[in-house]
This record gives sequence, C-alpha cells and structure tokens, in this order.
Amino acid sequence: MMKKLSLPPCDLGEGPLWHEETQEFVFADITKGRLFAAAPSGEVQLLLQTDWQLGAFLFDTAGNLILFTEQGVFALPYGGTPTDCRLLWEIPMQAGERFNDAICDPAGRMLAGTKTAENRNGSLWLFDKNLQPMRLLQGLQISNGMGFAEHGTVFYHTDSGQRTIYRYHYNAAQGTFADPRAFFTLQTPDNAVPDGMTVDKRGQVWTACWGGNCLRCLNTDGQETAKISLPATQVSSLTFGGPDLQKILITSAACGCPGADEGGIWILDAPCPGVAEYRAVL
Repeated sequence: MMKKLSLPPCDLGEGPLWHEETQEFVFADITKGRLFAAAPSGEVQLLLQTDWQLGAFLFDTAGNLILFTEQGVFALPYGGTPTDCRLLWEIPMQAGERFNDAICDPAGRMLAGTKTAENRNGSLWLFDKNLQPMRLLQGLQISNGMGFAEHGTVFYHTDSGQRTIYRYHYNAAQGTFADPRAFFTLQTPDNAVPDGMTVDKRGQVWTACWGGNCLRCLNTDGQETAKISLPATQVSSLTFGGPDLQKILITSAACGCPGADEGGIWILDAPCPGVAEYRAVL
C-alpha cells in the first residue's frame, strides 16, 4: 500500500533518513531550508526551518542532527532551532555550489557531495572528528546518492550527470576507497538519471530515478530486478524505516515541473527490509 503524505509540495524533497529514537522519517526540502518529520502512519510535522539550503543532513550516535549547508557544516540537537547550531567545519564553496547528499561510514566518518549550478566541478568530501575536511573526488558533475554494503567494505556513489552509480572497495579503518567500476548506468530514452539511493538487507541497491517516475532495484551484479512506479516525475530519494525497517519513504521535487503529484512524499510497504544507516561520531 502506498500513502501520500499530506503537506504542500516540496520544492526539492531529498535525503530522507529514519530516526530510530523518535520512530520518525526525517526528510529535507533543500531549497526551502526545511526539515520535516513523518510517522510511518503518515502524520507529518515541520521539524526545522532555516535560512540555508539544506543540501544534506545526517544523525550522530545520539540521534542529533548534522546539517550540510552552503554556510558550513553544523551540529544541532534534534528538535532544536537554528540558534542552537554549532559550526563544525567551513568548506570553500564556488559560486552557486551547495551540498547534495551525504552518508556516514562504518567508523562514523561522514561523506558529503556537492554540485554546482552548472553541474560540473562538484566534489566529494570526507569529514572526520577533530580533523580538517578532505576532498576525496573532484570534477564530478552531480555528486548524489551513496550507500554501503557487505559490512561496509563496498561503497556506492552516484554521479547523476554521468547517469552512473559507481562501486568501490572501501577501507573503513582508513576512510579510503579504491578500485572504482561502473556498477549501473541508466540507459533510457527519457533522459532519467539515478539520484538518491539506499541499500537493503539483501545487499540490493535501490535508486530513485529523477525524470523516470520510479524507483529501481538492482542486484549485486547491477542488474535491475524490480521497479516501483510513482505518479511524480522527479523522484529524488528514498530510505527504509518503520518497524523492522519494512517501510520506504520516497521524496520528489516540484521545482520546474508542474503537476499535482510533483513534490509529493510517499510511504509504502517495502518488498524487502532495509538496514540501519551508520551514524556520525562527533
């Protein structure tokens, strides 16, 4: 069963995560600077309003927020206000550059990508407690969805501009990855691109298809095994949550694409349980 949440369309709904402590899904409206919290049953509330673009957010081990904005990376108690933000890192941003998706690795480090207005010269950054940020990749078109599999030894990273998800061997002890290969390239006539993603309990990759009206499920060989169609064109991301991680929350975007369902947020029963995302260590 698929349920659409009752809230105004999100301009750029993105980056959902499951907040175990409050049993809520949390998701962003990037360009409006908002975070929302939704119960698995569908009730939704505004969690945070800022003056920034919330390109990504993560949770630390206590369930508090880490916000990735064009003005820096901030820590914020869950349920706090912008005045409670504590600056952790500043990043040199180009004009028109912002964060776009983030993830924690098994050791509690954070990886966060960026995109520019021209969709070129994006970067992937690594953030580690008490250390300066490290740029891991540059020259990306649109750094996007990421995921870990096989007990954190496999790292997936999406470059939407190349319509490709890449697979790497990940060294969790050092926070490094190597041996990249193209895992999946979306080849459709509608110019859809892979966007946000996550990994389920079977190690399958689920990717949201921006411009493609769907989610696609990929096995460990990168072969499509399932597809969930949606009424929105600009499907942006997804995450597992709810009891035993057997629900999926899906985000979409209304920006530049009129339509009754664009910018909608949906919750549905998952065909396979998910796995808990790693948390940041601060």
